[in-house]
Amino acid sequence: MNRPLRVAVVAPYGVIGGAELWLLSLLDVTDRLDVNVVMLADGPLHDEFAGRGIPYVLRPTGRSVRALAGTASWLARRLRADAPDVVLANGVKAATVAAPAARLTGVPCVWAKHDHSYDGFLTRVLATVTDACIGTEPGLIAASHHPRAALVPVPAPSGSALPRAAARAELCRRGARLDGDERLLLTISRLVSYKGVDDAIAALALPGGARWRLAVVGPADPSDPGERERLTALAGKLGVADRVDFAGWVQDAWRIIPAADSVAVLTKPDGTGPGQEAFGGTAIEAMLNGVPVITTGPGSVADRVAGPSAAPPGGIAVPPAEPARVAEALFRLSDADTRAAMGRAGRRRTADNPGPARCAALLAQTLSRAAGLTGAGLTGTTPVSVVVTVLDEGPRIDGLLERLLLQLTVDGDEIVVVDRGSVDRTAQRVAAWASRDARVRLVPCPGTSPGAGYDTGVRAAANTLILCADAECVPAPDWLDRMRAAASEPEPAELLVGVCRVTGHGPLAQAMATVYPLPEEVRRPPGPWSLTRRVLFGGGFGATGPAGGSSAFTFRAWQDVGGFREQNVPGMGVLFGRAAARAGHRVAVVGSAEVGREQPAPLPLAVRTALRLGEELGLQADGGQLAGAMVRAAVYGGVLGAALKRPRLRPAAAGVVGVWLAAPVSRAVRRGNWAALPLVPPVVGGLSAARAAGFARGLAGRVRTARQAVDDARRGPIR
Repeated sequence: MNRPLRVAVVAPYGVIGGAELWLLSLLDVTDRLDVNVVMLADGPLHDEFAGRGIPYVLRPTGRSVRALAGTASWLARRLRADAPDVVLANGVKAATVAAPAARLTGVPCVWAKHDHSYDGFLTRVLATVTDACIGTEPGLIAASHHPRAALVPVPAPSGSALPRAAARAELCRRGARLDGDERLLLTISRLVSYKGVDDAIAALALPGGARWRLAVVGPADPSDPGERERLTALAGKLGVADRVDFAGWVQDAWRIIPAADSVAVLTKPDGTGPGQEAFGGTAIEAMLNGVPVITTGPGSVADRVAGPSAAPPGGIAVPPAEPARVAEALFRLSDADTRAAMGRAGRRRTADNPGPARCAALLAQTLSRAAGLTGAGLTGTTPVSVVVTVLDEGPRIDGLLERLLLQLTVDGDEIVVVDRGSVDRTAQRVAAWASRDARVRLVPCPGTSPGAGYDTGVRAAANTLILCADAECVPAPDWLDRMRAAASEPEPAELLVGVCRVTGHGPLAQAMATVYPLPEEVRRPPGPWSLTRRVLFGGGFGATGPAGGSSAFTFRAWQDVGGFREQNVPGMGVLFGRAAARAGHRVAVVGSAEVGREQPAPLPLAVRTALRLGEELGLQADGGQLAGAMVRAAVYGGVLGAALKRPRLRPAAAGVVGVWLAAPVSRAVRRGNWAALPLVPPVVGGLSAARAAGFARGLAGRVRTARQAVDDARRGPIR
């Protein structure tokens, strides 16, 4: 069973506004998320969670730095105890609390940005300390400055709105004084000053709005407790109180939109809110129902309603805080033909707006990718081709094929085994399996490298989703299902990178295995400590460096990058993954797709492998890797120099070495490999030295090759 993703939601407010409705509408239609909520303010929102069976805890939090810091500390303790897969911070205040707490506990944090509040310094800080960002409008993606921002739009509501007569009757039941079919302007929003309801009231007092009524639908907001009284007093002062009605909060308010002749979304900058409407849920719902919108611009909602598309407008955009322009728009909309034309245009402009199910799938995809658990909660049905390259694998191939065949559960699944010229009975063993099960195919390809073997297998594969497996690896029983599920995301990645758990028998092999990260580490984002350690000492998991034992890709991605390296090099997976990313293909980590691998005990073999891998990386290192190598060389040289020349600095040098060894030692402790602990420092030191020497040799070869190319260019072509 591919379990749902465990999500800790941080909700900043207790009221039910656009951001809260967005979240609730998506949670209602997905079973991929197992949610619990931390509310930072009390209010009717907790009833919505309780009614859905979603557990919540209330932690009232003010806006002061001290209050936010105190809640962040409390949340860090809660996250450490609950260990969710990911945190969803539903707004700026929520992200300000959740991001530091998540970073301290190693839990990925995704920030949902719903408006343009605090655009600038705070937004840039949040873009740095969160692992992904969700924008509900395209304009918010750019405003977030986040390198991993995804669009999860406001969904079109499911179901049908009330007919006009029934919708008007519902408004009358809630206190609206509608007489016959008189023209009605409707606002749906929380009662806060920046929503511009006062501008709609003022427009009624001007000539263009003289024959219109206004119905205000929405709850009071604790942040602006006197707003309804202010609006009521304004209506009385302007002499339009008999044409302004307050209907309060209406569940599923979009269903009464057909009662209106126009819907107003008049957000304005008044120093208390974001200044520009970016969410636009009410505008979308109005256009979907063929009701023209009056909105303020410029901004995302104005673009959606009246520009810049060549299509006719679905309403009228006016400058913010200008009631006279609102009145002019009402005068234009007094004409029934104009209203009908704009209503038809609004329907066309929102025809492709996704519904809740699609938006919920995008939300789950973004959260699961941030958690390194792509495909969580999904069941895939795409047929796959598992490509295995073998060379003298002996009995191991029997165990691998037996495990893989149990995981082929979809019609069309197959295993393609490429034999690179085995001289033992590997090919005969595979042929025997193929004779018993048509899903196994043997492809002889003697004398080829591992990369060329994979390329041969991909060409022979019958399916477009390719999984790579190594005979030396042991796939978990659900490995293939996890990869298949990850490929079933609404916007699937074209390179899927699984994880490998390296173990060993005996203290020496166990000490060597501590060089490799644990799958649990891969599923946690690097915090300040681990990031610093990675820069100073290297290591860590690379999403674009898939191992052959646990990776998947599409045929198109393989074709675009020209396949694997033909040479027999340890870094071919790294090169393939890097090329796929450069070609613009999505790369995603599937931290639940796990294979096991036994670390061979002979230390000389491990040293030679580390030397070769370091050399290949030196030949192919990008700018970031070269910069990291320079930093590490400076650190190593500085520590060594300090230890040799100044005895007083030797304790500090020993501390640096301790930091370097912290990760492998902690891995040995977590595994309970106590006998391996004394061997960890010399083994890790030896393997790191071998890899560094190989890197230097590869870098020197790269420089020689570059010089040779320059010399050849200077000499010109040979005649």
